[in-house]
Amino acid sequence: MIREWSQQRYVMVAPVVLATIGAFLTGDERRNEAGGVLIGSYRGSHVEVVGCTVPMPLDGRSRYRFDRRDPGHQAAALKAWHASGRTETFVGEWHTHPEPHPTPSGRDRQTWADIMKKNSNPLVFLIGGWESLWWAVGERGLVVEAVPLDSEPSALLAAVESLP
Repeated sequence: MIREWSQQRYVMVAPVVLATIGAFLTGDERRNEAGGVLIGSYRGSHVEVVGCTVPMPLDGRSRYRFDRRDPGHQAAALKAWHASGRTETFVGEWHTHPEPHPTPSGRDRQTWADIMKKNSNPLVFLIGGWESLWWAVGERGLVVEAVPLDSEPSALLAAVESLP
């Protein structure tokens, strides 16, 4: 999946990431919010998401809240960093909302503002709902919603070919 968040700036997400997050949007899993970190790399002005963590034992999960507390999320990002020769890293975070079409809450936006203060690179923020996903990229304190790239195969090909 490719989404554009600024003119000629894209977020590319591996299918395995979407499948992993999707598992928390069905059945009993959708009763409580879930979440984790997004792991990927920066390719010029683009962000590529290739993996993610899932809720871990020390995380807080309830119907309307997910608190990423488990140090395993950071350990997974560091493991990816070392295993990739310092190319894959923390590129954002994801969580679910118990609703069909999610939108960020005030708490979400405050959490993202805090995360952006600690990171100089663009960060991907994803909220999963039962019927749709809400995407944004945060950079320099500003969060901009990412929209799907034109679904024409030629547009997708052009976007991928423009990557460094």
